[in-house]
Amino acid sequence: MNTQYVQGRVFNYSNCVGGTALAGTGFFFPSDFALGANGALYVTNKAIEFNPCAGVSKVTLDSEFVWEDRGQNYLLNRGPLPSAVGVDSQENVYVADELKNQIYVYDANGNPLDNWGSESSESGDRASKKTLVYRSPFSRILQHQYTTREGVPFDLYLKKVGARDTSADGDLNGPMSLRFDSDDNLYISDSFNHRVQVFAKDGTFLRKFGEHGDGDGQLNLPWGLDLDSDGCVYVADWKNARVQKFSPEGDYMATFGAPGSGEGELERPSSVAVDKDGDVYVTDWGANRLKIYEPDGTHMLTLAGDAEQLPPWQQARVDGNLDTKRARMRADLSTEKIFKRPVTVRVDNEGRIIVLEAVANRLQIYVKEQDWIDPPFNQ
Repeated sequence: MNTQYVQGRVFNYSNCVGGTALAGTGFFFPSDFALGANGALYVTNKAIEFNPCAGVSKVTLDSEFVWEDRGQNYLLNRGPLPSAVGVDSQENVYVADELKNQIYVYDANGNPLDNWGSESSESGDRASKKTLVYRSPFSRILQHQYTTREGVPFDLYLKKVGARDTSADGDLNGPMSLRFDSDDNLYISDSFNHRVQVFAKDGTFLRKFGEHGDGDGQLNLPWGLDLDSDGCVYVADWKNARVQKFSPEGDYMATFGAPGSGEGELERPSSVAVDKDGDVYVTDWGANRLKIYEPDGTHMLTLAGDAEQLPPWQQARVDGNLDTKRARMRADLSTEKIFKRPVTVRVDNEGRIIVLEAVANRLQIYVKEQDWIDPPFNQ
C-alpha cells in the first residue's frame, strides 16, 4: 500500500476497478462517472471509431458488474457520444450527449425515463456532417484548440456546415460535466458556450454564469465541475489551465492553480472534486497527474498513480490466457501503475478519492484517513 503523509493528512492507495472491455466487465475510453448508493459507479464510455460500444455502465467499487446500456442499442435509442453523467437524490441517472446536446435520464436499474435538450432543433443532415470531425474520445476539446481536418478553425467549420447558434439561455453546446446540488438542481458545464448553466431536473432553465475569456470569472472550454457543502461551484477551466471557485449565485471567488508544469501548476485540468474538509482535487489531464490543494488554494500534494496490480476483471482475463501471462512476465510493467489521461475525480463521504483514467480504462482509488492523529514522537 502506498501511503502519503502531508499537511496533517494521510492518503492511502487502495485498489483499482475496471480494465479494457468493449462490453460487460470493463470500460472503453470512459469519459466520466458518478457515485451512487452502496458503492455504485455509473460510468460513461465514449468508445472510438469502428468500435460501437459507447454508452453507460453500472458497476460497483467491489468490481461487481450490475447493468449496461452500450453498443448498438445505445447508439440507436440514445446518443452517440456520452460525455458526462450525474446522479440525483433519488438515484436517477442523467447522461449528457455532447453531439446531440441532450440529457438522457435512467432509473437506477437502467430503465429509460426521459430525455431533454436541443436535438430536435438540428437536422439529421447537419448532425451527420458534424459527426465527421468527432472521432476520438476528446476530439471536440482538442479540435477546438487547433483546426479541423479541413484546415479551418473549429468554430468556423461549425458555421460552414450550418451548425445552429446554441448560445441562448437553456441551449447546450458540448455538455461536459453534470452535478446536482442539495436541491436537485443540475449544474452543467456548457463547454463550447464557455459557461455553466443550471437547470431543474426536468430541463427547465434556471440561471447561468461565466463568459468566454481569461479574466477572473471568465471561462475557456470549462470541463469538470463540483459543488462543496456550502453550494460553491468549482470549475475546471480547461484551456485557461486553472480551477475557479464561484459562489452559489455564480460570483467569482478564487482561483486554484495556474498555467505551467511546476508544483501546483496545471496544464489541462479536466475535473475537480471537493471533499467534506474543503480539500480540492484536480485531474490534470495534460500532465497525467492528480493535484491536491488546501481550501485556501495552497498546493498540497501531487499523485502520479499507484496501480501496481491489475484490476480484478483484467487480472482474470490475463490468468485465462497463458500467452498473455507469459508476455507480462517478460515485459517492463513499471509504467503500468501511472495515470493515463485522468479525466474525472470524485470523492465520497467515506474519504475515498476515485480517479477515472480515459486511456487505461480503469478507476484508481485512494482513501483519505478520516481520524488521523499525529504520533506523539516527543513523548
